[in-house]
Amino acid sequence: MKVLITGEKRVNGLTNTFVRAFEKSGAEAVVFAEEDLYSKSFPRLKNKYTNRLFWRLFCLPLQKQFLKAIRKEKPDLILVLKGWHFRPQTILAVKKESPKSKIFCFNPDNPFNTWHSGASNSWMRKSIPLYDVYFIWGNFLIDKIKKSGAKRVEYLPFGYDEKIHYPVLVSEKEQEIYGSDVAFIGSWDKEREEWLSHLSNYDLKIWGSAWKKAKQNLFMKIQGREAVGEEFSKVCNSAKIVLNVIRKQNGSAHNMRTFEVPACGGFLLSVRTDEAKSFFEEGKEAAYFGSPEELKEKISFYLKNEELRAKTAKAGYKKLISSGYAYADRAKEIINVYKSL
Repeated sequence: MKVLITGEKRVNGLTNTFVRAFEKSGAEAVVFAEEDLYSKSFPRLKNKYTNRLFWRLFCLPLQKQFLKAIRKEKPDLILVLKGWHFRPQTILAVKKESPKSKIFCFNPDNPFNTWHSGASNSWMRKSIPLYDVYFIWGNFLIDKIKKSGAKRVEYLPFGYDEKIHYPVLVSEKEQEIYGSDVAFIGSWDKEREEWLSHLSNYDLKIWGSAWKKAKQNLFMKIQGREAVGEEFSKVCNSAKIVLNVIRKQNGSAHNMRTFEVPACGGFLLSVRTDEAKSFFEEGKEAAYFGSPEELKEKISFYLKNEELRAKTAKAGYKKLISSGYAYADRAKEIINVYKSL
């Protein structure tokens, strides 16, 4: 079985994670690096303003390149991750170009999120009926995707990549760098800043990009860089508590950090949602909060209870590795759906 996966070639990105996941299942996986190609098209014309206005124009060269890649690779399955760069006409052309191929979409964002320009666009929403199967990570989105004309919708939660997310030993020197009572790993946005603004009096370290936009009370907490790959795990193993903010676009579902923090052996304190609790039991395998007051209460409680913190993190890790939460397991689910067609 040959799978063509769209996305980008970033080492720790979701595209390469799915490549490894499918290869573990015995499939051959190749990448069409749409995001890398997009960054190379019209480089002199692009900035944050022109991208918002002329993204359709900037995407045009990709359409022919995508079809060319499909002609060359002749895949059995085409897995489009998100599909931000592809016109609906291009998805239709794929079906004519390679009628024996099945074309699936897995969207790691909310296709109906119109308040973040990078999360969705009109092409993505118009293409929903064109995929053979549309995979989505949140149960709360399934009905809306069906109403948008999807032929078939499948629930596919996020997961963890064993090659990226795993516990690491941290030296005393690294503990000084990465350690804190509370850590947050992720780029800036208003929702995240709003939650973290309540923790300005705590020993908090913020790892991620664009945090210069944050208000002054968080400036001393900002580390000024991202923590990815092994550094992500070092933060999870050095901080006493790793905070997870599940944003508005994730609704009552979960996010990638739901699995990545426990996979690295970290103690997870997350916004409470029904789906998150279905993966990790509250108070036993992870901790949850629902308000700024409860957030501070939980932090104070778990900082005083080191043994319980360690026990909970260990239980979360044990649950993770024994429950089929790896992306390799997600790839098997996709393959099973493909075989059912």
